[in-house]
Amino acid sequence: MIFALFVISFVCLIGSIFSQTEKLDIVEFAPPKGWAKTPKEGVMTFTDQNKATAAFCILSVYASLPTSGDAQKDFDNVWNVVVVKSFKADANPKTETRTQDGWTSVSGAAQIETDGVRSAVVMTVITGYGRTASVFAIFNNEAYVAPVDTFMTSIKMDKIKAQAFAKPPAESSPAAAPANSQNAEYLDFDPFPDKPYIQAQKPLFGRVRKSITAADLAGTWEIGGASVMTYVSSSTQQYTSASFFGKKYFIKADSTYESRTQARASNTTIRETDSGSFILAGATVTMKSVKNPAMRYQFIAYMVQPNGAAVLTLVYIGDGAPMDTNAQIANCSHPNGYVTCLNGEEWVRIP
Repeated sequence: MIFALFVISFVCLIGSIFSQTEKLDIVEFAPPKGWAKTPKEGVMTFTDQNKATAAFCILSVYASLPTSGDAQKDFDNVWNVVVVKSFKADANPKTETRTQDGWTSVSGAAQIETDGVRSAVVMTVITGYGRTASVFAIFNNEAYVAPVDTFMTSIKMDKIKAQAFAKPPAESSPAAAPANSQNAEYLDFDPFPDKPYIQAQKPLFGRVRKSITAADLAGTWEIGGASVMTYVSSSTQQYTSASFFGKKYFIKADSTYESRTQARASNTTIRETDSGSFILAGATVTMKSVKNPAMRYQFIAYMVQPNGAAVLTLVYIGDGAPMDTNAQIANCSHPNGYVTCLNGEEWVRIP
């Protein structure tokens, strides 16, 4: 069914909620009764389907992230990641903005088509008190307009919890213990939560540090990969080509390093050694040697385990500008339990 697009009249931010509610992060809401619930790290999804009419609706609530400081920019960033890249929708939808009790909600809608089925997608991004959270709906029948509107108007935002995210641990409680690995060094939220219609993620199998120092990089790091391709033709029948590489970095506490590389492509084997120094400056790591005068990377994540194992996620940026927070959310995830990025590298330190 083709139906007019609309922007849902959002949100009872401080109003009373009369039905049973649930909460994800700073977002409290009343889910539709009888809908299938799928909780994942960083997102809660509710689904309903009418097999007789092929009608469906999906509602998703996302955990909050730090705000860019501008509600419209927060909406644009989430819309681009969740809607434009997933459904090829209009990158500049008509939006409606409302402000209440320190929260600003920006809502937008678009019509999309997947597998020949036309649907409406509606996104509302709520920003305030240093955080931004998102609510997403996609449905293909006007019968779901009322349930979606009821769901959206049930939403309440937790101002106190949002403010707590921005406070350092000592400020959160006068009696807080001195900074330690539990309250200062590590993130207490998933920096790369699930995205709709993208490969489901596995929980992170370590803790993600907020930042790194040169001392954190000391140790032996490994990176590698392999590719196997099989060719078939009428004359040669079958031919298999395999290539692989493995590289070790031996990084010292004085910011110098040595590296060893071994690679093979078809019948050619390459072995190479190198040495140089590295410079850690904020979110960039620059490796300098005779063979590679300036290999410049952006630091994305440093995940550690109690036994000393670690995964360091980097993206090569060369002379380009580092990705901002929203670009990192769009390009990075953890489908295998550790953070990976498009065109990124994952260095592993074995204890």
